[in-house]
Amino acid sequence: MFNIASSNRLEHTEAIVGGAHFGMHVSKAVLRLFTFLLFSLLGVAQAGAEAGHLQDRLTPQVMAAVWPGAERLGPEEGAPPAIAVYRGGKLAGYVFSTLDIVHAPGFSGIPFDVIAGVDLTGKISGAKVIFHREPHVFEEPSRQVQLHTYLARMSGLAAEGKNPGALHPDYVDGATVSALYMRDAIFDSAQRVLISRGWMAEKQTAPIVDMDGFKQMSWDELLSKGSITHKVITGKDVTAALAKANAAGGKLDVPPSGPNDTYVDIYTGLATPAGIAKNVLGRDYTAYFGPRARRGAFTNWKIFVASKGPYDFVDETGANRFGRLRVVQGNAAYQFTVNRYQGIATNGREGIRALDHAAIFALPPGNKFDPLKPWRLELLVSGRTAAGAPMSLAFPVDYQLPGAHILQPPPPRAPLWIQAWSDSRVNVAIMAALLTLLTLILAFQTRLVQLGRPYRIIRNAFLLFVLIWGGWIAGAQLSILNVVNYMEAPFHHYGWGSYLAEPLMVMIVIYTVFSLLILGRGVFCGWLCPFGALQELLAQFARAIGLPQWNPPERVQKYLWLGKYVSAALILGLAAFSIDAWSRAAEIEPFNTAITSHFTRAWPYVIYACALLMIGLFTERAYCRFLCPLGGVLALAGRLHLVDLLKRRPQCGSPCHLCENSCPVKAISVTGKINMTECFQCLDCQVEYYDDQRCPPLAAIRKRAVVT
Repeated sequence: MFNIASSNRLEHTEAIVGGAHFGMHVSKAVLRLFTFLLFSLLGVAQAGAEAGHLQDRLTPQVMAAVWPGAERLGPEEGAPPAIAVYRGGKLAGYVFSTLDIVHAPGFSGIPFDVIAGVDLTGKISGAKVIFHREPHVFEEPSRQVQLHTYLARMSGLAAEGKNPGALHPDYVDGATVSALYMRDAIFDSAQRVLISRGWMAEKQTAPIVDMDGFKQMSWDELLSKGSITHKVITGKDVTAALAKANAAGGKLDVPPSGPNDTYVDIYTGLATPAGIAKNVLGRDYTAYFGPRARRGAFTNWKIFVASKGPYDFVDETGANRFGRLRVVQGNAAYQFTVNRYQGIATNGREGIRALDHAAIFALPPGNKFDPLKPWRLELLVSGRTAAGAPMSLAFPVDYQLPGAHILQPPPPRAPLWIQAWSDSRVNVAIMAALLTLLTLILAFQTRLVQLGRPYRIIRNAFLLFVLIWGGWIAGAQLSILNVVNYMEAPFHHYGWGSYLAEPLMVMIVIYTVFSLLILGRGVFCGWLCPFGALQELLAQFARAIGLPQWNPPERVQKYLWLGKYVSAALILGLAAFSIDAWSRAAEIEPFNTAITSHFTRAWPYVIYACALLMIGLFTERAYCRFLCPLGGVLALAGRLHLVDLLKRRPQCGSPCHLCENSCPVKAISVTGKINMTECFQCLDCQVEYYDDQRCPPLAAIRKRAVVT
């Protein structure tokens, strides 16, 4: 029977369907525009500052900040380019631009231009940024002041780093990464300028012998640590060597006295390092090695040789050569000459002077001897075989310079993103725990929602923590700015390190990407967005005090939903063509004002953010639903989600409308279907779904069970 009620319902349904078809056409048009602007964003390079002509950028105000007291400037010259600064008639330092030297990109991906100065001792004289497009700083007066103050306080810092007491980059509130990039660009540029002009030693890149390091050590300590090594050769050893050489009947120039008697106790070691030679020679060290300046360019390595016993290694065989010693390294053998010999007085009481023979030998110039590699001293014992043929026995003494006398190159400076993760390890641990907890909530949502009120307490506590710690304390507010930066990353040559330098943001982005693919946009928007949490908590407060609630009719709401796609397309389009216009358009997001800046910005921004929150008191999450550009991007990507965990029954939508009416954001249509691109995963509908006191199908089952 066709009655008036059913006729009205049919007309209502037809209107909805017609509106839906029209809305679908509009939606497709918006999405096509969105996609076009997205590809425009990825394909168009952003404009930035132009490098070169530093002299033209050195206004009196800039010079007053970077080199106060400068009297005269030289020409712009050299590689890397810099301008000499003179004071008192003498060269005092240099002025340079980070844009000209390292061309470092900021967090925005656009290289900034910081002009700075460095004196001849490697101290920064001052720094001033004259161009940047850093989000949260650009056109933000309070943070601009913080950034200028942070750079000004770099005056007096060492360009090589390790400046205890220096301002930490988080001094620039909400722009730590930008400050970090600028600081390191200044340090790197200053070092390159000084190294290229000979005022700073080039960084050591390989292990080298520690020529000047010194630590007091006794003779026995030198032996125990391997700085000097020795070998005892007995008469038995000599006899065995003769037998091995098939010269058992031979006659040596210095025959052994007995099988167990010491033939020679020989000592050797690299003499060039001061840590060895100073301890061996004591106050006579300078007499053998000269002043430090003369040893600075020393390339002819010296070796100690000392012995005790009847065999004297010092025996001039002719042609000014010593025939009883040689140094062997690999395939190269080196013999010593008289003009490279320095005897050491013995007959003392301790150390090398308590031995019978001691000397220092220098290797010949132009040799390929590597003191860092193992080598051996060979003691040569000469004689004749039984047949009268000359022979020579070699007794090796192996040596390897200990690590205590080797300077290792400094470890490479950790990339900025690793430093950022290290500095944020506490916050990283908290965020990891928070994301783990959220995963557990979503995984066990079926059990949790059946708790009813306790679940709502859990959710509100989670949102409160996300707002206070995640937003106002840690500053982990994902923004459309982050989306643009990540989208541009593959098309720039700055490396992913620039995008990994915000640990909490990276964690949220990765979690959001995976949750988008699995469950849709609601995981981030409904659980992890600090501004969304603020809106929802305020909406609950509004309902608690009885403020009236209004939601647009479903037909109207379909058009209002398009607002977030339009705002996202607008911002992405402007980002492709104008960084200045993009930065201004991004202010459609109130996140910077309400979360990052804690409502401390200029009054128009504060009024705008407060107006959105006021609207949210009467229409829950109105901004998230109808205007948020980040929500538009996530909603579009969320259409690809794989799993729907929210449960429905055949009765949902016909005849039951309980969940539809209780959904605070009206993401459930009159048909009972949940629109996952608009759902915030608050799980209110699932609380109703399992409530046998309110859900009509469950209530009917419960009543039948009571009757039976």
